[in-house]
Amino acid sequence: MMRPSYLFGFLFGLIFLLGTSASYGGEEAVEIGDDAPEGYLDSITWIKELYDGGPTIADTPVVLEFWATFDSGSKRAIPELTELQAKYGQDQLTVLSVTWPVEGQTDSDIKRFVQRQGKRMNFWVGIDEEGGKASKELFESSTVPVPFAFIIGREGRLQFLGHPTSDKFTEVLEKVVLGRYDHKSFEKAKRHLQEVKRARSLKNWDQYYKLSNDVLEIDRRIFYTIYIERFDVELMDRNNPQKAYADAQALIVERADDPEMLGWLGLHIATDPSIPDEKRNLDVALQLTKAARLTGGMRKPMLMALEARVLLERGEIAEAVALQRDAYRTASTGRKEAYKRVYQEYRSQLKRTQAE
Repeated sequence: MMRPSYLFGFLFGLIFLLGTSASYGGEEAVEIGDDAPEGYLDSITWIKELYDGGPTIADTPVVLEFWATFDSGSKRAIPELTELQAKYGQDQLTVLSVTWPVEGQTDSDIKRFVQRQGKRMNFWVGIDEEGGKASKELFESSTVPVPFAFIIGREGRLQFLGHPTSDKFTEVLEKVVLGRYDHKSFEKAKRHLQEVKRARSLKNWDQYYKLSNDVLEIDRRIFYTIYIERFDVELMDRNNPQKAYADAQALIVERADDPEMLGWLGLHIATDPSIPDEKRNLDVALQLTKAARLTGGMRKPMLMALEARVLLERGEIAEAVALQRDAYRTASTGRKEAYKRVYQEYRSQLKRTQAE
């Protein structure tokens, strides 16, 4: 019997090229964008747990990885999956790694392997007691090419399938965790987005705004970059700074439900190199980042860091240092180091300024 990484590699490569759909037992397997099957983890026995009571897959996005002890790619993915679990924390992501006994790994082999890994393999690890029932719920076979991962959004829909260390996996996961990705919405908006780009290039502004409104109607949160693009259209394409900044300020009320977008727009205004200095309004940038914190959480590390960066660009370095320090101290364990590095950079800049 061939190992699964070889036996099914070609088969699932073909399935992926044909649109990531397959069939088994007369039923169509799920496609990306579909709801995850009910009970796809029912036959799993967890041999590595992060906390008591089983994984809370209904509360966070899920990475579901299939792996094997003898597969080199699976072994290389372990530290990256551990890093992802630590980076996002248990409140933002659940990483599940599932395998089952086949030729080359018995139950005992799997348990010994996981035990030897210790904290290096610091995510949920389970054995499928029914020989691959979890994968059967997603594919037509009892075995999948390994390592292979699904990203399942917080709403329970499949958003990605593929290699767990690929660039695409990382890109989609970041957006899913932020609640900024939905495969079906992107497919629905694909043609609109192409036409939006074309209308902008042709300076057909009536058409541009109509089409971009159509995209926002699909999902304002997922396509939040439309708001930032519209700002650029008014500021630079149409050379109308007054309207650009008035529209940006209006969003503070109109999109108070999306504080991250307000913060990102403020950061864009303050730091984007495409904006000429004479058109850069740092007062509005600060208004946006302050509003983001007011509506999204005064102690939310990401929003604090966005405002700190705008303060830095305004030359209010001491205030930026203090706020970035608070962001660093408040950040989750997995993200603390990144915030700390920025805090240290700001502090070094403050010291240089004070020495001058």
